[in-house]
Amino acid sequence: MDDKKPLDMDDFKVQVGANRIRMASLDSLAEKMNLPAGTVSPFGLLNNEEKDIHVYFDKEIVSEDVMTFHPNTNEKTIFIKTQDLFRFLESIGFTYEIVILP
Repeated sequence: MDDKKPLDMDDFKVQVGANRIRMASLDSLAEKMNLPAGTVSPFGLLNNEEKDIHVYFDKEIVSEDVMTFHPNTNEKTIFIKTQDLFRFLESIGFTYEIVILP
């Protein structure tokens, strides 16, 4: 989702059919993605060998031709075509879902 958009956790929980939604703890980020807080991006999924992270995108952001992410460090930004990002995710064994966030 766009970084300026607030996340309604209750609405998101309903959309994805989850009983509970929470942000990852520092320990969880280190364990699952080998990343510190503030540097998480889809590229960190390369470190998730268990493939147990679910990936969601807001419909509003996937309508853009290009997305920007930090490459697992917040010192640089990568511009990537949206369709190339989706191909990347699939190539490393992840699926993704598109949700509509208010």
